[in-house]
Amino acid sequence: MKLLISERDQHERIAIEWLISAYSLPIHHVFTASTMKETMTLLEKEAPDILYIEIDMIPNENWASMTRIVKRFCNKVISVSAEATFERAKQALEWQSVDLLVKPLDPIKIKRCLQMAISHDVHREPADIASSALKNNQYSYRTLFLQDELSESDASLMLLQTENQGVLELNAFISFYSFMEPPVIMPLMDAVVCVFRGTHGGLKEEAWKILRDWEELNFEPLAAVIIPGGIESGSVHEKYLRARSLLKVTFFIGYRQVIFPKNGYETWCEVDPFLTPNEQREWINMMNSFDKPKIKEWMHDEFSHIHTPFPNPENLRTRLTSILAQIRRFMKTYKLDKQQLESDYMKIYSEILNNSVLFRIVQEMLLFIYQILDCALQAEAVSKNDVIEKGIRFIELNYSNPDLSLEIVAEEVGRNPSYYSHLLMKKHGTPFRQILTNVRIQEAKRLLTSTEFSIKEISYKVGYHNPNYFARLFKEKTYFTPREYRLIK
Repeated sequence: MKLLISERDQHERIAIEWLISAYSLPIHHVFTASTMKETMTLLEKEAPDILYIEIDMIPNENWASMTRIVKRFCNKVISVSAEATFERAKQALEWQSVDLLVKPLDPIKIKRCLQMAISHDVHREPADIASSALKNNQYSYRTLFLQDELSESDASLMLLQTENQGVLELNAFISFYSFMEPPVIMPLMDAVVCVFRGTHGGLKEEAWKILRDWEELNFEPLAAVIIPGGIESGSVHEKYLRARSLLKVTFFIGYRQVIFPKNGYETWCEVDPFLTPNEQREWINMMNSFDKPKIKEWMHDEFSHIHTPFPNPENLRTRLTSILAQIRRFMKTYKLDKQQLESDYMKIYSEILNNSVLFRIVQEMLLFIYQILDCALQAEAVSKNDVIEKGIRFIELNYSNPDLSLEIVAEEVGRNPSYYSHLLMKKHGTPFRQILTNVRIQEAKRLLTSTEFSIKEISYKVGYHNPNYFARLFKEKTYFTPREYRLIK
């Protein structure tokens, strides 16, 4: 087997040669080129089985001539680009590339692409070329999209789609797939359609084989929808529309499935797309109580045990955004709608709108809700600490006020007096009155040792109008009268 590596970066050429040796890939001759001219020369001279080419090196004015040479002298192409653009994807599709790799390159991805290219008989014509006569004679994009084309047909139709709806790699895989009966292959923007003549009785088994073979080379889940011929009347266009409708059930059952027409798959049941007032209150209570188990149970009861007939997926997406609105309110309450959490919120919103599988959306939402609850708990703890320390600072600044009370301090920090008393006890293990007394006695000690104020004056300065009470309290705390304390210190 021959491989031509056409790459401007010498280090990447060397790395790919090493990769072939390290993984013992059955490629016996490797040629390298660093320019378009060298590539064209080696293609004509060696006719390699596989071309690994950096398509960025080909100027637009030379694309047509390069395309003619590639199609004439090479069976399989792996395209590489530093530009993840639609234009590069179109060029790779034009060459029926096994894949379009975007730099920086992943060695595992390169290995998988080479294995895919090697895995098929290099001398066999790809299925789409072998079926070109069928395309010209009967089935085409016109029959797929126009109702008046072939209004009655016994054709069988298979619609293939990956979970993330990337078509380039799927089209390359199907184009070289060994079908029992060659179909007409029509790649679309998000899927690939295969149209077979007649009933094709083994189509279900063949679809499962396609899924198995695909997963040997790809991590991306694949689903196949089959509309059999013979049993179902109607045009190719009608079958295509029906397959499209059936494909929507992957939202509930996931990919890695072969889907047939079935009762409950082709009609939607009614579901309220919005939360009821009671459900809104329930969500408010669950969030405010930080009840992760109950939230998880609610989400699974609502979305993980859905039976046929399924509800309309778009209604469920709307219902999920209604839940997200409750989460948004909770975020605003705890001032979490900023920076990274705001970015994460927008990602979840995008997941709800675009993710093709319901259980993945639910899982991502639960992880996000847990993250929000954890951040809210942290924010609440910080807030409580801030409130406690703010109150103590207020006491330290206002201890000389003989009327200073728990109610005054609690009002200053915006908390209920009994709740603030609870916070003080929880953090310091000391009631408010004791904290105030400790602050006053500490200040009295300082005044006794550093000033000439009388005991009576000091009593007034630390918030006691009754000097006798002050003296008695001072002795309880220090075991000395104020006068004794001044003398010994």
